[in-house]
Amino acid sequence: MAKKSQKIKCNVETCKHNDCEQELCQLSEIKVGCGCNDPNCKDDTICDSFEEEKK
Repeated sequence: MAKKSQKIKCNVETCKHNDCEQELCQLSEIKVGCGCNDPNCKDDTICDSFEEEKK
């Protein structure tokens, strides 16, 4: 399978991986998790790669 050149838009200003000017995540790989057992539960999808920006 060929690698795709995809970008993740991010507007979470508290994440240290976010480029706030471009609103893009700078990680080459992003882990995503879900806290519920319902596959249709979009509201519970979370970014497991989130790291709080130190000020």
